[in-house]
Amino acid sequence: MPKQVPSKRKRIVLTLKQKMEICKRLENGESRAVLMEEFNVGSSTIYDIKAQSQKIKEFYVKSESDKSVEKRHTLHTPKMEALDLALYEWFSLKRSEGSCITGPMLQEKAREFHKRMNIEGQCSFSSGWLTRFKVRHGIRKLDLSGEQKSADFEVAVSFHDMFSELVAENGLTPEQVYNADETGLMWKCLPNSTFTGGNEKVAPELKLNKERITLLVCANASGNHKIKLCVIGKFAKPRCFEGITNLPVDYRAQSNSWMDADIFATWFQYSFVPSVKENLRKKGIPENSKVLLLLDNCRAHPPAEELVNGNIFVCYLPASVTSLIQPMNQGVIQNVKMFYRRDFMRKMTNFDGTILDFQEKYNLKDAIYTVSCAWDSVRSETLQKCWRKLWPAVISVEPSSVGFEGVPINNAASSSRVYDEICDLVDSANGKMDLSRDELNDWLTVDEAIPVTHTLNTEDIIEAVVDRGKMNVAEEEDSDDGCEVEKISWQRATAAFETVIAFAEQQPFFTSQHVMQLYIMHNLTLHERLRALKQAGIRSFFKKAAHKFASTASSTSTSDSVPATSSSDPDDLDAMSTQ
Repeated sequence: MPKQVPSKRKRIVLTLKQKMEICKRLENGESRAVLMEEFNVGSSTIYDIKAQSQKIKEFYVKSESDKSVEKRHTLHTPKMEALDLALYEWFSLKRSEGSCITGPMLQEKAREFHKRMNIEGQCSFSSGWLTRFKVRHGIRKLDLSGEQKSADFEVAVSFHDMFSELVAENGLTPEQVYNADETGLMWKCLPNSTFTGGNEKVAPELKLNKERITLLVCANASGNHKIKLCVIGKFAKPRCFEGITNLPVDYRAQSNSWMDADIFATWFQYSFVPSVKENLRKKGIPENSKVLLLLDNCRAHPPAEELVNGNIFVCYLPASVTSLIQPMNQGVIQNVKMFYRRDFMRKMTNFDGTILDFQEKYNLKDAIYTVSCAWDSVRSETLQKCWRKLWPAVISVEPSSVGFEGVPINNAASSSRVYDEICDLVDSANGKMDLSRDELNDWLTVDEAIPVTHTLNTEDIIEAVVDRGKMNVAEEEDSDDGCEVEKISWQRATAAFETVIAFAEQQPFFTSQHVMQLYIMHNLTLHERLRALKQAGIRSFFKKAAHKFASTASSTSTSDSVPATSSSDPDDLDAMSTQ
C-alpha cells in the first residue's frame, strides 16, 4: 500500500492586526499550539511573530487608524514615507472638517507635496498608487461630490440607533450620560462701531481685539450636573492671577490657547472623573456605575481607549454630524456666549470712563469670572433640552416652556430675553455706542467659527512631518498684560463689606437670602482676621524673644551673635494696627 503524502497546508498570510493579537496572547502565556491551530499557521510563523513583536507593536502604535492595520500584512513602509505621512495628515484634517475628498484630489495633492518637499525620485501617482495608499491607511471609500449632505443625515440617524442600543445595553440613565465640547471665546472683543464720544462713527485707534480663550463645557443629560468650566489661556501664570487662591474654573495654559490631547486627557482624569464620582455619591448611585462621555471627533481628543477610568468610558460621534446631533452644539454654547456678552456689555456701560479705558483695564481674571457666571446662568432645562435630537426620551419639560438664548435668525420677530437685554444696554449706553442690529448681531457671533485646536495648513503639515517635535509649542510662564495687583488690607475689606451690606439692605432687588450671604461672607472675613491677628501676635512674641537672646549672646561673644528673625507678614502687621 503506497504511503500517504500529507496534504500541504494552505499558505496563510496574517494581517498586522492578527499578528498583534498573537503577540498579546503570547505575552499572556497562551500556548503556541493553540495559536497555531486557531490561525492555521506553522510553528515557524509563531516564532517569527514573537521575534518581531517589538517592531509590530511600534508599527501598530504609530498607525494613524485602526482600519489601516486590518488589511496590512507587512511592516514595509512606502518609498516616500514623508510624503505619505503628510498626505494622510492632510486627508485626515479635511475629513474632520467634513470636506469631500476624491481620488483625483488626493493625487493632485500628492504631486504638490512631492514638489514642495523637494523629494528625490519620480512618481506618477497613478491609480495603482492611489489604491495602495488607500489600503495602507484603511480608506474604504472616498466621498463623491454632492453626496456629503445626505450622507451626514444618514450617519446621524444610524448613530442615533446605535446610541439607543448603547444606553440600553449599559443600563444608562440621564444622570450617567455626559457630553463635552470646546468653543473659542474672544473675551475682550468690542463691537466694531463702538466709539468714545463726539460724532465719530469709529474711534480711530479702535481695533478688533482678537485675544481668545478656549472653553470646554460639559454637563449630563439630566441637566442636573455641570462640570466646572475648563478654560485654556495663553499663559500659565498671568499677572492678574497674583494673589488669587481659588478660581471658579479649571484653568489650563497652552501657547495658542488651544485644546490639545495632553490638556484633554488631564481634564478627563483629574476634573471630569472626580466630579462625576462625587455627583454619583450625592445622587445615591453606586460609584462603580457605568458613565458615558460623548465626544466629537476633534483632533485634540485622545483615542477612546486612553479615556477610560473604571466604568467611566468615552464614545465618539461620527465625523461631520456635530451640528446635527451633538448636544452641547444644540444651543448650550450659544447660551453661554450670550450670557457672557450681556454681562460684558453691562460692565462696559457701567464703567466710569471711555470704552477704550474699559477694554484696557478688563483682564483675563475678569473674563474668567464673567464666563463662569455665564455658565452658572445656563438652566438645567436648557441642558436637558439640548439632547432632544439624539435622545428625545430624556426630555421631561414641556416643549414650549424653555427656549434657547440666541441671536434672531433672518430678522425674525421673536428674540430671546437675553438678546433683548443686550439691545436695551446698547440703547442706554449714553453715547458710548451707536450700533445697528446687524452690527450687534455680528459682534454676538464674532467667534462662532474660530478654531479650538491646531488647524494645520500645507506648510504646517510639511514642517510637522519633517520635524515632529515642532507640533507642540512651549508654554509661556508669564504674561505681559501690565496688570498691577493691589494687595487689599483687612481693614479695607471689612469696611467694604459693611458698605455693601448697608447698600443691599436698602435695595428692593436684593432678597433676604442675598443679604444673608453677604453677612456670612462678612462674618467669615472677621473670623479669619482674628486668626491673622493671633498668628501675628505669636510671631511678634518669638521675634522679641529672638532679639533678647541675640543681645544676651552678643554681650558674651560677638562671634556667637544670633541674627534677628524676619519681620512679620505685612498683612499681619496691618491687621495688628487695626485692632
